[in-house]
Amino acid sequence: MNPRAALVIAMFCLALHVEAQTSPSYLLDPFAQATSGFEGCPAAKPPVLDEQQMRSQAHSRAERGTSCCLAGTCECGGPYKHDVEINDRVVEAIMADKRFRNTAVWVTTTRGFVSLQGCARSPAQKNSLGRMVKRQPGVALVWNELAAGRPGK
Repeated sequence: MNPRAALVIAMFCLALHVEAQTSPSYLLDPFAQATSGFEGCPAAKPPVLDEQQMRSQAHSRAERGTSCCLAGTCECGGPYKHDVEINDRVVEAIMADKRFRNTAVWVTTTRGFVSLQGCARSPAQKNSLGRMVKRQPGVALVWNELAAGRPGK
């Protein structure tokens, strides 16, 4: 066999092997960047799941939604039903508020629980942002994980 042909075949097989090993990833919760005005703030990573984690999460989410619907403690369709619109509303509110233009904020919503990740300039700005998000319709709880001050310090 021609050495070039052997090399091409070997590279093709390696590419197929690498592609076969790359597992799909899933994003079950809405995730969006609201602001990017804090240079040097490390980007937040979306809550990505592998296939096994996704299946486990989907099962527990279906159980939770069925249980709370039957108990009358949540709207039928599950507690995750409005997460996308809540996340969009929070992102829009942060973007519209001039006090937070010099922050870098990423927002994730799960069952009305909003996670804020990224950087704020000060503890006061971080707390102010958390309070403003908590007042948004549909927000049940805010996990304010913003770093206050310089990134990495």
